[in-house]
Amino acid sequence: MAWRGILVLAMTGLCATARAATPQDAPFESPTVRDFLGACTRDISQCDYEIRAALLDKLHARDATSVCLKGAHYQQAVISWLKDHSETWPMATEDGIYAAFKSLYPCP
Repeated sequence: MAWRGILVLAMTGLCATARAATPQDAPFESPTVRDFLGACTRDISQCDYEIRAALLDKLHARDATSVCLKGAHYQQAVISWLKDHSETWPMATEDGIYAAFKSLYPCP
């Protein structure tokens, strides 16, 4: 009987979390770079996840441009670049992130 109560509480928490997630709150659901940057100020861990996911998604595209990362800590550089390039703010989030990677980490 006690496990049912725990299960109900857990499911209630999951539903509340799902309802609370909006593009402004969740970086991985942000439709534009502008929304993404706003969400990053509230949750940098999910921002890091979206940056990695966007890179992996874009590198598998047919017309992908290679990037040469110089280490494992590139998230802050990408966010800073996006903040400094307001022309990317209306872009789709993944497109803007990929533009940042191509600019910051071109291959020789």
